[in-house]
Formats: sequence, structure tokens, C-alpha cells
Amino acid sequence: MDVPVSDVLQSLRERAPWPVGRRILADIGIARGRGWQNTLQKLGESPKKSEEKIDELVEALKSHQICGEKLVSFFKLDTADIAAVREKLFAIDVPETVFSKYYPATLSEAGLKDAPAGLVLTSVEENEKGIGLIFSSARVTTIREHIDVDALSDGSDTAFDDYEEIIGIKTVRFHAFDVIWIPTSGDTLDVRIDFPEGTLSEIAVAARKLALTQFAKLTGVAMPEPVNVFPLIDKMYSDGTEGTVVELGFGTTTASLKNEKMRRRKMDLRSETYHKGGKAALDTPIEPFKLSIRWHRVIGKKLNSEPELSVNSTSRAAGSANPVLDRVVIRKCMGHEDYEYVRSRIAHHLGS
Repeated sequence: MDVPVSDVLQSLRERAPWPVGRRILADIGIARGRGWQNTLQKLGESPKKSEEKIDELVEALKSHQICGEKLVSFFKLDTADIAAVREKLFAIDVPETVFSKYYPATLSEAGLKDAPAGLVLTSVEENEKGIGLIFSSARVTTIREHIDVDALSDGSDTAFDDYEEIIGIKTVRFHAFDVIWIPTSGDTLDVRIDFPEGTLSEIAVAARKLALTQFAKLTGVAMPEPVNVFPLIDKMYSDGTEGTVVELGFGTTTASLKNEKMRRRKMDLRSETYHKGGKAALDTPIEPFKLSIRWHRVIGKKLNSEPELSVNSTSRAAGSANPVLDRVVIRKCMGHEDYEYVRSRIAHHLGS
């Protein structure tokens, strides 16, 4: 169905963090305000420009649903299985549901009440890089909201006088888009589970299990064990030319555990003075177990993107004989190009 531009913009707001959303709008050529609320209000008052860009907005929304804010696992299939999967893809029918009816728009919390339970195939999307099976479901996440102190009292209540700011934590249901991506070439499939900030990893891992079950039903092929991504932590950290390290968790021979973050966006932890000095004082190398790395990608003359990869394990796993990790988190992607870039860096270091 044709989706109203207001629904497309609202869906983008619900999916994309504002630093990503403003870049998406800038890339399309739509003026932004300060934050999502201000921007949507201005576009609502003068909708002509966004209506003229409806096709680009729909494609941007689809691209973000496929690539944005994901917990990702990789599965390497043998030659026979990947051939069987590709053959089955062309015979897959998408059932008619409220999800497919409104796709690519997201359903509101109220709309999700009438949606079918479980993981539901919603669309099959294709581009030159591959084919994606798009699944929808209702999921929960936790959000933090600023609360207006004045709205909590009539002015005579002094209970909040000592507080400059009050934050409320709320659990909400949201429309999740999980994707199984089958590449045009190669034998490694991506399972991309929606993972907005505030989502528990246990919920995302459970969703991954459901996605794998649906995949087996649709294709007749059971996935093998996921690729071990733990080696990425040390390999990417040790490669000084690879992105900007913005967070690092590691253990030392002095039996201490460290977690370091960079406050300045463009500075690299690898070259930070105290980090380098601390490493130099140790007799043996550090043992990284947690890494977040960001890339600065130039998109246009005045536009850039900053996709980010997090590979998060534990100190206990790092100290084991054969540490294993079966997932990464990829955030802040505007769409396919950002995701494919991060994916290429993962493949470079894993050799797959």
C-alpha cells in the first residue's frame, strides 16, 4: 500500500536515533530542526518538501529497518546448503497480515495489539548485494525520559526542590524488524536482530532463535553454529589503522579489570596518553574482552556518517582456553552502505 509521508517520517523517528536520523534527512535533502520532535513539527506545518521526497524517504526507512541498530550473528553454510537456500527464496510467499499491510511503516503500540503473535514474515527485499527476509514482531525495550518537575507538584510541594533533573524509566512495546540476509555471492549469512538502546540482550538472543526456526521452516535448511567473532576484539584493537576505538574493556597481569571510554568523539583510545602509559608499565600485553570501534565515513561535501561496531565479551571468557562469542552489535548505520562497510571490516579481520 502507499504509505503517507507522515507515517514514514514517524516510523523513521521511532527507529533511528536523532544523530542518525538527521544525517538521513540531510542526505535526502530535507531541512532539519533541533531533534525529531521539532523537525517533524516543522515538516508537518509545511509538508510539500517531504511529500516530494516520499520515494527517497521510503527507501531510507527500508534501508534502516534492514541495517540499523542490530545485534548480528554470522552463519557460514556449505555449498549445497547455500544453493538450496537461494533456490527456495524465489518460492517464498509473504502472508497477508497487519504487518505486511502497513510495511514499511511501523505499527504503534496500539496497532501492535491487533498484530499476530510471534515472528511474522513481512517482506522479501532484494538489491544487488543480496536478499533479505524481513520478519516483524512486537518486542519490549526500556526508555529514559526527562520528566518536568513542575508537572509533578503544585508548587507548594518541596520534595523535588533539591533535584535539577528527574529521569523516568519506562518499558514500551515496539515494532521490531529482524532480518536474515542472504548475500548474492559468498556463503556467510547475516542474522540481524533489532536491538535499539534499552533492549535486553537476552530478549534479542531469544528473537534470534525464533528467526532461525522460521528460516528452517521456509528453506528446509538448519543453520550451523554461528561464527566465533571473539578474535575480532584483539585483531581490530591491534590494527591501529582500523577506525577509532571509543571503548575498551581489558584485563591486566596485575589482576585488575579496566573499562575505558573516550569522551572526545574523534580521539582514539589506542593513542590516549594514560592508556599508552599504563600499557607501557605492564610486563605483558593486556587482554581485551570488550571493544567499541567507530568509523568516520565521508558521504558528501558536508555530510558524514559514523557507524559503530561493539564486540562485547567478558573477562572470564577472555581468560579461557578457547574464548567464544557469537554476536556483535552494529549501531549508527544510516543504511546499507554503512552496514556493508562495517561488514567488510569484520570479514577482513575474520577472513570470511
